[in-house]
Amino acid sequence: MKNYEVAVSGGGFSGLVSAIILSEFFGGENVLVLEKNDRVGKKILATGNGRGNVTNSNVSAGNYHSAGTITDVANTLEKYGNKSIIAFFRSLGVPVTADGDRIYPASLQANSLLDAMRAKLEYLKTDIKTNAECLKIDGERGRYVIHTPEEKFAAKKVIFATGGKAGKQYGTDGSAFEILKKHGVKITPLFPAIVQLKTETDGIKGLKGLKEKALVTAYDGEKPLKSFFGDVLFTDYGVSGNAAFYLSSYLVGAKNPQISISFTGMEQAELADFLKEKIATLPYVTADDVLSGVINKQIGKAIVKSSGVKTTDESSMERIARAAKDFRLKVVGTLGFDYAQVTRGGVAAEELGDGFELKKMLGVYVAGEALDADGDCGGYNLQWAYSSARAVCDKIIAEAKKTEAK
Repeated sequence: MKNYEVAVSGGGFSGLVSAIILSEFFGGENVLVLEKNDRVGKKILATGNGRGNVTNSNVSAGNYHSAGTITDVANTLEKYGNKSIIAFFRSLGVPVTADGDRIYPASLQANSLLDAMRAKLEYLKTDIKTNAECLKIDGERGRYVIHTPEEKFAAKKVIFATGGKAGKQYGTDGSAFEILKKHGVKITPLFPAIVQLKTETDGIKGLKGLKEKALVTAYDGEKPLKSFFGDVLFTDYGVSGNAAFYLSSYLVGAKNPQISISFTGMEQAELADFLKEKIATLPYVTADDVLSGVINKQIGKAIVKSSGVKTTDESSMERIARAAKDFRLKVVGTLGFDYAQVTRGGVAAEELGDGFELKKMLGVYVAGEALDADGDCGGYNLQWAYSSARAVCDKIIAEAKKTEAK
């Protein structure tokens, strides 16, 4: 059984970043990557709709969610923020480009990120084992043994970079958390995030397939949680589009989750005045069609129906204007982990020391989505995978240097 300096469980984004940094320090032959799939980085290829949304120009701790303290997130991002990840990929031969505040590889291909990391690891001669799922970790600080279906591997230190529970087609079904639970490590409740929203559908019948840009606000009852301007795609189960993905993270845990869609940039009073003028000058316009020319015709009809208006008097125009600016849909769920991009929840912050080292398993570190920290839609999660991996590597390398100095 070969002994490694570090074994990385999980060949996703944080695992590969960790392997590169540590292989540069220890030599690739002393670093092991264990990946349960037949190849590393499968989930990376799906990021940013295949374009590889690697980070965001506006990264801050406010873009992240956790059941515990967010302090470690803030400190980690301060040291390894978007400039750091951009420099990292530039050093691998991948420049970036911006689309609004979202940062992508200049090729606009997620495989550019994966290809660059794989090429670097091959050059460093990092030991990568695929079809090698980590089933169990035992031992103690200084020598842990990782059990896979076929072999056992020993390492002085282990990085737990197995991802969360979102997207089981990529091998992340949440089962890896059971390994840590057996060692008494607390895992916070897991929820799907950045995912399509299921809503009550009575008010959106006939809108399937329609996509509109709108200002959408997430509510818990009448308490506004977060607003986002983006695409709303109506479906037979509710809503999709980047507005739904973004706001889904803010609806986790809401007792009375709702979304409010504002379909026009006109102020409510301005819209009401316009509609009153319209019915005054065009007496043949019915209430059902009064929003035609202002909003998509089918959506306009749905808004009027939701308002309960059947006549064209002025008070009715007030009600329609209000409904167009606050089209409410009750959220009844999401499409779940199979469709979610990230996982809310993970290894609890209280279980971790400096460098995301487990207090109950000294020498075992956690990085990426396995941590109880997830980001908004827009490049924040790859950024966190990178930043947390760098923090872990800092701690491992610092301890190795101390050992060498003795």
